[in-house]
Amino acid sequence: MGFTNHCQCISLALILILGALASQAAARTLQDVAMDEKYMQWMAHYGRVYENNYEKEKRLKIFKENVAYIESFNGAGTKPYKLGINQFADLTNKEFTATRNRFMGHECSTKISSFKYENVTVLPSAMDWRKKGAVTPIKDQGQCGCCWAFSAVAAMEGITRFGLWNSYIKKGALLACMT
Repeated sequence: MGFTNHCQCISLALILILGALASQAAARTLQDVAMDEKYMQWMAHYGRVYENNYEKEKRLKIFKENVAYIESFNGAGTKPYKLGINQFADLTNKEFTATRNRFMGHECSTKISSFKYENVTVLPSAMDWRKKGAVTPIKDQGQCGCCWAFSAVAAMEGITRFGLWNSYIKKGALLACMT
């Protein structure tokens, strides 16, 4: 009788363990399905098409890693901003920086020039240029590698807000001058 009770206890324990493992496997499968669906929606939204299944699976793996990082970062709540999934979500950090930093290593002038402010004694403790309408919306430069032009034009657009220029400046016009 003791042997039978012992076997029943072991059987019950095994059933509970197998049930827990099956439950975890099902949960992982649901998470994978949800992530695959999120990835397919992301691909459709950004018009992403891959050459072959290998590339698609590789990009899915990177996408999952980036989404996990984004969710972890946002969940920590230690920063006053949140990260989001954007058109770069299937790129590694190395791939992203390679497409954005084309002018790395370019020698910049180290000559320091002085700049005099008027009335430096009356300054606010903080200034949010967004509230003043001097910061234009974020623009995507695509793959052209001309972040310098976008930055320069954004600065000029901010200046136009205060009436120093009264024409809207186009990125293409600045780029046309450089080519």
